[in-house]
Amino acid sequence: MVSVNIILVMRKGMLLLPILIIACAPVSEKEIKIMKKRISEFEGRVAKLEERQEETGEKLEIINERVDKIAQEVGEIKRRIYLKTEKGEELIEEETSKSLEEIEENPEEEYREALNPYKMKRLNEARDAFVNFIKKYPKTNLTDNAYFWLGTIYYELGNEERALQILKTLIGKCKEGRLPDCNKLPDTYYMLVKIYAEEGNESEAERYLNRLKEEFPDTPLIEKAEKVLYKNE
Repeated sequence: MVSVNIILVMRKGMLLLPILIIACAPVSEKEIKIMKKRISEFEGRVAKLEERQEETGEKLEIINERVDKIAQEVGEIKRRIYLKTEKGEELIEEETSKSLEEIEENPEEEYREALNPYKMKRLNEARDAFVNFIKKYPKTNLTDNAYFWLGTIYYELGNEERALQILKTLIGKCKEGRLPDCNKLPDTYYMLVKIYAEEGNESEAERYLNRLKEEFPDTPLIEKAEKVLYKNE
């Protein structure tokens, strides 16, 4: 911006020129013309400076208006970003909640899905399903069932050794209190009696038959186990 002080100084200069002219006598007409011309030039320059000052002021005004407008636009953008962020966070939370609900663990359903292929004698499929179930649900009311059926499947697949390991693992977990429910324990004892009897290991078969009688004296599996063990007597 053109300084206002410069314009004032120039104006003072123009006012002083006539005084100087009068004071400096004698002065020729030619000199007076020259001085008047210079005054006229000064006046023109001052007018131009004033014009430039006005233009600069107008430009500054426009710039200030633009700055204000930009500031408003920035504020609006920030507000929208904030709102979108909040909505986005709410949406993420909502979607996460939905996802968690959708993938909520359902051991009962997964247990049935593992048991179904066994009922249809798709033994390998059932075996893998029960292995995965036990890994995923190591301590549920259905985990003992999963161990029992897994041992039974290995037996039916002809892997008696692995079947014995699985069934004995179930007994150990039940005795140590590591499973919340052991309703399949009587069936497990029966399966051990059956496997050992078929292998000709009568002492082990009798040992598990006695445990069945001691721990579950009212179970009908006792009679069934005795028939398996003493069928040739």
